[in-house]
Amino acid sequence: MAWHVFMKELKDALRDRKTIVLSILLPILFNIGLLFFMEKVFMNDEVEQVKVAVDSASDKQVTNWLEGIEELEIVSSEDPLKMVENGDAVVAISTDSDFMKQLEKGEIPEVIIQADPTSTKGGNASDLIANTLTMKKQEFIQQRLVEHQIDPSEIEPFQISLKSVSEGDDMSLYMVSIFAQLIIVLAVLMGGLPAANDLFAGEKERKTMEALLMTPVHRLHIILGKWLTISALSMISGIFSVITFIVGVNLFTEKLAEALQLDKNIGFFTVSLLVGIIFFALLISSLEMVLSLLANTMKEAQNYISPVTTLAMVPYFILIGTSANELSATYFMIPFLNIYALIKQLIYGIYDATSILLVVGSSTIFIVISFLIAYVMFSKSKWVLGKG
Repeated sequence: MAWHVFMKELKDALRDRKTIVLSILLPILFNIGLLFFMEKVFMNDEVEQVKVAVDSASDKQVTNWLEGIEELEIVSSEDPLKMVENGDAVVAISTDSDFMKQLEKGEIPEVIIQADPTSTKGGNASDLIANTLTMKKQEFIQQRLVEHQIDPSEIEPFQISLKSVSEGDDMSLYMVSIFAQLIIVLAVLMGGLPAANDLFAGEKERKTMEALLMTPVHRLHIILGKWLTISALSMISGIFSVITFIVGVNLFTEKLAEALQLDKNIGFFTVSLLVGIIFFALLISSLEMVLSLLANTMKEAQNYISPVTTLAMVPYFILIGTSANELSATYFMIPFLNIYALIKQLIYGIYDATSILLVVGSSTIFIVISFLIAYVMFSKSKWVLGKG
């Protein structure tokens, strides 16, 4: 009987144009747009020049050093700081006109770098300028050591080399993992939301729930059918999101496809992700049922569910600074956190069956608990019929 309830509610939901848009079309369009955005913006190798204002009275040699930096457009100005304050430049540079002469005399001239600390471009340009000037400073140190007949290796006892533990483009994978978690989880969260609001709070608001309960169908079958409907819509949304992500990466991007290398483990990647999505959809649907049962109107249900949707994003921010190699078993046992951890692990090419089993097992426990809470509420008239 639960199957008949499920099929009826699913057909009614799919007839609703709003459901189609939120569950299918929106994830597809959102994924495609985001993939193109990542490919064209974050993976773009084209150098974007930023304007740097240099005091016209500064030593020309310092200006020549800065002009050698490809990312900078050097502009001479009598008041470089004013240009930064007016937004005409991102960094202001000033130094003495006799900078080189002071160096030759053994004095310590100063280069002043000024930028707005809240500006990302200004901060990046300042770091680039500081690194360039530091390299020039090292050259002068080496030269002075030679002049004083001192072996430069005497003041450099060891070298530091920073190397990545993984192969390939780390930044590309990092960006993909961030956006993949976001688009897939959001798709599942939003996919069943309209149905969750309508099937409980909506029916109470329309006064149709009482007629439904008067039918000879057991309440367990009714809530089970409604839960499966919400879960199916969440799964459909998540599955379309994954399909769009995989197809979009392989067909419409070059650098993202090269970084992910999905062609090597496409089967395991897809199956693992779908398993995670299915259990996450079952969990979020049972929670949405509980919140919808608490509400008496659809607007009230939206007010209850919206904060929960926001809280579901907290694990996303927790994992931003955690590498895939740092993910322990605990991450895969905590609801909501486990789906983010699984997606991140798969993006980095770590295929661990134990992680999937932990996600399935822990999710199952919380699914049963939340469904039982919803069923207990559905068994009581005050939650099912709402306020008279």
